[in-house]
Amino acid sequence: MIGETMEQMSRHLEFLGYEVTRDDKLVKARHTRKYNLIMKPLAGGVLFTCIFSGSENAHSDRAGYLELVNALNNRAGVARFYADKDSDLFVEAWHPDHYERGEFGEFMESWDRDCILLAQSGAERFLL
Repeated sequence: MIGETMEQMSRHLEFLGYEVTRDDKLVKARHTRKYNLIMKPLAGGVLFTCIFSGSENAHSDRAGYLELVNALNNRAGVARFYADKDSDLFVEAWHPDHYERGEFGEFMESWDRDCILLAQSGAERFLL
């Protein structure tokens, strides 16, 4: 069923203006005004992910960078933010293996609000 759910989500993303490409088990969605994302099956649902490369500032001011990540997590609704060992920033949210148009639309609105937090946070000094 996960394949069907991802297909329905992909069509919804296209309706929202994303250009969607499908891989073996991966969906890549690009948008002109929003962050690009990847969808993949995970643990009985779909994981949405955005990845940003960390800048030299993320390495040199690791404490400040992690403070920013914590602040984002404190304000986020559906997304979780984390930095890996290379200071790359991951934004992720999980959605169950179920598609209903209105529910998924609300999920994407929440995702967008969380991504706006990133844009408003001053994170650009830590990202490439």
